[in-house]
Amino acid sequence: MNVDITSPSAPAPTHTSTVPSGLPVNKVQVLTSLHNTTTPVETVDASIHAPSNTDGKGKAVAFDIPERQPSPDGNTAAIKSAPSRYHAAAYLRDVPDAFKAKFTTNRSMCDEVDCSLFRYSSYGARARCDESGDNKKILVFFYNQHDFTDCVSSPRADLLDLVFTHYSPADVKLSDEAKSLFVTDIPLFLNETQVRQAFSRYGTVIKCKLTPKKHYYNGHIQFSSADAITQFNDI
Repeated sequence: MNVDITSPSAPAPTHTSTVPSGLPVNKVQVLTSLHNTTTPVETVDASIHAPSNTDGKGKAVAFDIPERQPSPDGNTAAIKSAPSRYHAAAYLRDVPDAFKAKFTTNRSMCDEVDCSLFRYSSYGARARCDESGDNKKILVFFYNQHDFTDCVSSPRADLLDLVFTHYSPADVKLSDEAKSLFVTDIPLFLNETQVRQAFSRYGTVIKCKLTPKKHYYNGHIQFSSADAITQFNDI
């Protein structure tokens, strides 16, 4: 902002530079009109060090801006920023009896798997158990395909012949959705056991979860087969 404090009707010899109240001093350019001053423009902002030039007042200064060129490795960099994960799973229904007898809790199983697989440099986060009963499995992943292939190629001798196989979270999600039924307006006086029994007449229910929503429940019912869902297509 430029503030001209020169008054045509006021005497010139005794003028001093002032700044109107309420304006930030370090952002105001002040024009003075003293006759013995040779520099007409002074910038109060200390961060601006442009030399004063009466001949170039009001003229724009042109700067050469270099043209930005796209990186030839842009696609490669984008891929490297989001590394692939290679998932594997060991299903508890298929594990050797010796493994089940030695490791009786989820934590003990996962800890032993971590101790074995941490020798791979690309081994991911800690192993975890998912699902329950016959569907329980130990999930792991790698960032390197070679390590993944080595892990699933044969039974793990150091884990009492535990077998890992390829596992796709995306495929499992699609499969679960195809076998799932979502129910609304379930009365609050019903519990998960009662709801599970009610839907068991249509197929084997492997998951029943109720979520309260104000005056009713929403239910997620998952069957062991997608065939059970076809019975509800006309509802």
